[in-house]
Amino acid sequence: MYTSLRVMLSEFLGTWLYLTLGGLGTLNQPYIPALTWGAALTVGSLVGGPSSHLNPAVTLGMSASGQSPLSSLPGRFIGQFSGALVAGVTLVGVAPTNTVHSMVSDVNMTNMEWAEPWFTVPAYGSSVYSDILTFTLAAVMFQLVFSASSGSALYHGINLATIITVLGQHIGAGLNPAREVMGRMVVSFYHWNWDVFMFYDVWAWIPLAWSFSGCLTGALLYWLAIDVPRHLETKKKMKKCRHEAEYEIPYTIDNEEIELEKLTVFLKEKPITEKPLKVPNFNKSPPQQLKNYLDDKEVSPTAIKKFCKKNSISTPELEHYLARYRAVPVDQLDLGNGVTVRVIDAHSDELEDEK
Repeated sequence: MYTSLRVMLSEFLGTWLYLTLGGLGTLNQPYIPALTWGAALTVGSLVGGPSSHLNPAVTLGMSASGQSPLSSLPGRFIGQFSGALVAGVTLVGVAPTNTVHSMVSDVNMTNMEWAEPWFTVPAYGSSVYSDILTFTLAAVMFQLVFSASSGSALYHGINLATIITVLGQHIGAGLNPAREVMGRMVVSFYHWNWDVFMFYDVWAWIPLAWSFSGCLTGALLYWLAIDVPRHLETKKKMKKCRHEAEYEIPYTIDNEEIELEKLTVFLKEKPITEKPLKVPNFNKSPPQQLKNYLDDKEVSPTAIKKFCKKNSISTPELEHYLARYRAVPVDQLDLGNGVTVRVIDAHSDELEDEK
């Protein structure tokens, strides 16, 4: 519940700021449509967050392609349409007096120059078929880039600014069905009639219907061309890695509510490498330095231990050398690492034998 409320409020605030700033930008001179609406969408997307859409047609496309949870669709629609309604009312309150007066007094819609802040009007000399084709193409391109932008507000603004620059201001600004519907609702309230929806042979259905269909088509194209191959490639890599360095361990998990489920856990098997033991070669003669050290002078066990450590002579080698060359007159010699060598005096053994 809290997640749905957060999504709805973020869509409301983002859409309100986007359409309010864009509408006010149309009233200032010089009016640069691409910069105005692109910057307004960027700011609105920053407020709404990376997951915001600010456009019902985009929301429908994202939900249909699985990039947005289907359960969030109603909350997003409510936030976007209510944000567009509040934006239309805000424009009435902050727009210049002459613009608002022209909007209220032009009940017969003889001069539509005042309409740009609230909704889109058809370009002079355009036909129904060209408008349908252009709106559909613009919506497909807008949705493709939106799906690939990963929620980047800057990319959203650049996307809309590029479409307005290439296809015209009435195309880019008219890609938002929430603006087209709720802006006309605000004007209808002041006119006390529905003629604004019937203007120019009900031209309003073109940006509404073909924005939805174009965004839906763009989202499905992105899903087929990008998402599906990426998913298959990832699945193939995972399967390859599993065959190379994994094995299965079946076990069961006891669940209180459901029956025992037999699960399979894949663990990476790391090869165990054992370092080969270094076996001293007892057939070779001892180092000359040890031989000279033992033969030339009387030494204590402590001195022998220090000498062996200093010259990197191992305990097995020392035992071998002591047994072959000389017996040290010490009962026990502690060589460290838990190893004790017992050495006896050769002269003492000879005396005990004589006795």
